[in-house]
Amino acid sequence: MLIERIYKQKLVHRYDDNGYIKYFTADDFPGVTGEPFSFRSGENMLRGFFYRCENAKNELIVFCHGIGGGHRSYMTEIALLCRRGYTVLAYDNTGCFASEGKDIRGFTQSLADLDAAFTELKARGTLRDYRRVFVIGHSWGGYAAANIPAFQTGIDKCAAISGFVSVEKMLLAQAGGGKGPANRYVYRRLCGIERRANPKYFGANAPDAVNGSKTKFLFAHSEDDPTVAFADHTGYIMQSVGDKAEYLIVNRRFHNPNYTEDAVKYLAETFGGFEKAQKEGRLKTLADKQNYFAGTDWRRMTAQDEAFWDRVCAFLDKEN
Repeated sequence: MLIERIYKQKLVHRYDDNGYIKYFTADDFPGVTGEPFSFRSGENMLRGFFYRCENAKNELIVFCHGIGGGHRSYMTEIALLCRRGYTVLAYDNTGCFASEGKDIRGFTQSLADLDAAFTELKARGTLRDYRRVFVIGHSWGGYAAANIPAFQTGIDKCAAISGFVSVEKMLLAQAGGGKGPANRYVYRRLCGIERRANPKYFGANAPDAVNGSKTKFLFAHSEDDPTVAFADHTGYIMQSVGDKAEYLIVNRRFHNPNYTEDAVKYLAETFGGFEKAQKEGRLKTLADKQNYFAGTDWRRMTAQDEAFWDRVCAFLDKEN
């Protein structure tokens, strides 16, 4: 059907290294090493690494990436956490970068893949090597981080950054808020696509995970996020569960509350210019796109707000 074709063209396809955006590796961060890790999620083999520095303590963070890239889109964040003493397991979701899969299947897949990762870690006995286990995710990964305790036990704390509450709420936004018969029809069709892709996870809802588990939660968001609306997601969670969770709310950071204000501004300017050049037909080849980004300062673009991470790590480090 037309709706399904459009949905797949815009969202549910493979995401690979496009050849013109810089994706860091562990080698770009002195002192950070990576140990390969792979596991199956359904029929697909997913690949990632355990990252750590020499000062690693026996605490594990499982890091979940957002839509549009793979875990290397977050290497600056991962390296920061490693420098602060955590071991970080990060992997590419189904249909992303080094992992198998013809496409990402849908919004539910990040949660399905995180569930599969924990099942494998428990089967290998790996989690017994760590005193405490945490989950951190951004956006699509934030949704997974906010919901995984409903499916897996033994997770001490979860930090969801710019995450959406549930697939249904995210689809409602995609369908214009469900206002009017046409949008309601689109919403129902999109829900059907996602439900068929992963019926086990479709109904997952972050407030249920907060209320139904012993895991502690932190929800971080920028109030001006244009991608995952604050009021509809973290704001909704605040109203639903109150002080059962902790919150880290900032402003002027758009969809990246963990970035510095300068990084957010530089990111918006750089990609805003890229989109304008594309619309004007000035970037027709891969070489054109590579030339556009040739002078980009990727370190500046991914610069992290240390105060933000101080707050996140303080949440993780608390013993209760």
